[in-house]
Amino acid sequence: MLHLSTRSCTTILLNTSRRKCLQSASCGFGFRIAQSRGPQRFFHHNTFKQFSSRKPPPKPGKPTLEPATNPSENLPSTPQPALLDILKARGQLSQDQAPRDLSHSQRLFAPFIFTLAVCGGSYYFASTWTPPPLDARMFPALPQSVTTVAAIIAANAAVWFAWKIPLPISWRFLNRYFLCAPALPYSVGLMGSVFSHQSLTHLGLNMFALYVFGSTLCDQIGRGNFLGLYFSSGVIASFASLAHNVLRGRFHVYALGASGAVFGVLGAFTYLNPETKLTFIFLPFVALQAKYFMSGVAMLEAFGIVRGWQTIDNVAHLAGLGWGVGMAYWLEQRVKRRRRLEAAMARERASKGWW
Repeated sequence: MLHLSTRSCTTILLNTSRRKCLQSASCGFGFRIAQSRGPQRFFHHNTFKQFSSRKPPPKPGKPTLEPATNPSENLPSTPQPALLDILKARGQLSQDQAPRDLSHSQRLFAPFIFTLAVCGGSYYFASTWTPPPLDARMFPALPQSVTTVAAIIAANAAVWFAWKIPLPISWRFLNRYFLCAPALPYSVGLMGSVFSHQSLTHLGLNMFALYVFGSTLCDQIGRGNFLGLYFSSGVIASFASLAHNVLRGRFHVYALGASGAVFGVLGAFTYLNPETKLTFIFLPFVALQAKYFMSGVAMLEAFGIVRGWQTIDNVAHLAGLGWGVGMAYWLEQRVKRRRRLEAAMARERASKGWW
């Protein structure tokens, strides 16, 4: 064991069988620890004259400190940062080593207002949207469900590609508006994080589920309702994840991904089509009804919250799933009220007659 004191540069040797390590050990002040090799013997008189003016050699077994001829030779070489590391450092929003001293209300108030605004805008859009005429559409030959889901997938792919471009200005923009970070929350990041993905696998799984369930659901409820459901589910899931991490003091994590919005789509699809049988690519012989499948998924997500899984945002998944079920229920009740109103008006016209 070798112990170096940085103040007095003392050396303590506890195991003499490991003296070889002393020949290369160094301290941070330009001194080199060398091993003494015992007294030298001189057999020639010229050799004796050459060394007679020097100080007598130290006793055997005691190391000495000798000034290094070039102190920089003994300093450990510091690896230079690579270009990618430099670009990442310039793309950071803050150099703080600890989260800012903010209360829970200061971290969550602005995101909460933003969440209410997005939900209100989604409700207004879903209530007032009307299908455009066929000649006004960009792709009139394709169903609206296909073009709607394809546009969302293209937007997610574009953001994923933007993360791969090594530009500091791009990374600063993405770090600010396309991540949900409890340590440094930005309200717009609640929605931007819905379009961000960490890896190509993460992106592919979410977009595959969106295409399978989203295209069918969009045909059922219409483009306006579908987009309102998707955006509101995404921002609700992001805010639930942010609030959960802030209240638990988990400021070292960040969240991103469209899974919260996709779970909202899955919840609405399951509520409107509970008896639909789902088959799986890797298990084609297994067919489960949608209500049983989503019940199992919800139980798994709840189990993940209880167990404290770190890599999967179970809170966002459950929040998106619950919001999707609630939105589907609201849409169903709105359709029923409209049908009852139309039936009542038809009976009133029939009772008055043609005159």
